[in-house]
Amino acid sequence: MRRFMPRALAAAAGVAALALAAHAGSSAADWPQFRGIHRDGISAETGLLKSWPASGPRQVWRRPIGQGFSSISISGGKLFTMDAGDHEGKPTEFAVALDPATGKDLWRTPVGKKYDNEFGNGPRATPTVQGDTVYVLGSVGTVMALSAKDGAPIWKVEATEAFGTKVPYFGYSGSLLVDNGTVFVEGGGPNGKAFSGLDAKTGSVLWTYGEGANEAGYNSPLDVTLNGKRQYVHIMGDKVFAVDGSGKEVWKNPWPDMETHAMPIFVAPDLIFGSGVEGVGAALLQIGNGPDGATVKEVWKNPTFRTHFNAAVLNDGHLFGFDNATFKCISVKDGSLAWTKRGLGKGSLILADDRLVVLSDDGKLLLVEANAGAYTEKGSVQALTGRCWTPPALAGGRVYVRNHTEIVAYDVKG
Repeated sequence: MRRFMPRALAAAAGVAALALAAHAGSSAADWPQFRGIHRDGISAETGLLKSWPASGPRQVWRRPIGQGFSSISISGGKLFTMDAGDHEGKPTEFAVALDPATGKDLWRTPVGKKYDNEFGNGPRATPTVQGDTVYVLGSVGTVMALSAKDGAPIWKVEATEAFGTKVPYFGYSGSLLVDNGTVFVEGGGPNGKAFSGLDAKTGSVLWTYGEGANEAGYNSPLDVTLNGKRQYVHIMGDKVFAVDGSGKEVWKNPWPDMETHAMPIFVAPDLIFGSGVEGVGAALLQIGNGPDGATVKEVWKNPTFRTHFNAAVLNDGHLFGFDNATFKCISVKDGSLAWTKRGLGKGSLILADDRLVVLSDDGKLLLVEANAGAYTEKGSVQALTGRCWTPPALAGGRVYVRNHTEIVAYDVKG
């Protein structure tokens, strides 16, 4: 197996209500987990700037931060992320809460041993906030629930011990999904312990599913209501699949056996889009109801839309994302190419108020029309320098971006 470096239309109103209810204490404009409230990279905020001044949007604050690829979650008037530093003389990964007004630490809790790798050091996964609890995953597999108020630990599970596995080459990277009292995590263990559900209140293992390669991959699961059933979609090993809340398989489909895939995307009402690195490409699957259960039909494949680790976003029947180091727009209907843009590297993006907020892999932040007709920039600023593989987050009229050394906040509401 080759190794690669890691890393939807919003659903119908009923699905949106389910997702918001799952994040009690968060508003629809919050960003309480990886890729936002629906895990689709889309913000519900409106009234944002349609173009930026020549100098870029107003910088609110900038501060140093420790190493890590963890993105920013926003809920309950706090920012949450992870970084790495020193604790009692040892290299350590931390869960951190910040004041969105100033960027100052509100609390900082040690999670586990710092993980170093040739592609970058520190934590990879993004915190998930549900109500008054923050769920985090460290690079060596420490799963923790913390108090959102003060960072006090509630429970801790070591994935390597619980599932009999080892730390994956690039470290544990999948951002935790929390829904209906269950924490969904790819532990990567053998003997039916590849994917699992933990009790959100206690951390106890509720169920396990699937065979792993004795280490976890680098994907994050997606919660959807599809054909009237709540299910949890994930790409793992040689398959894309969905389980229900008890860990029972709902459907599965073969998938190229590579470790690195971007997070799947739900295209309402019954489609799942998946994409990954070289040798994988992209595919659109239609999930139906048959006499013997769910059915899976491949709608199309596209070998040249390879979202390496940062997922695409969906808007008005088109997907916008990075095919390795080329920014592209393709049609959901048939996978055909609408336009391409080079020069941004392996970037990342989110969607807000009909605009794409794009971060190039060398730290340039851009505002781009979410338009299939042509690539059209509406502003830019050199926000950061160095390697920038962490996607932006947006809430309260502000965009937050980070790299291995800094985090910065921009006012995009004016």
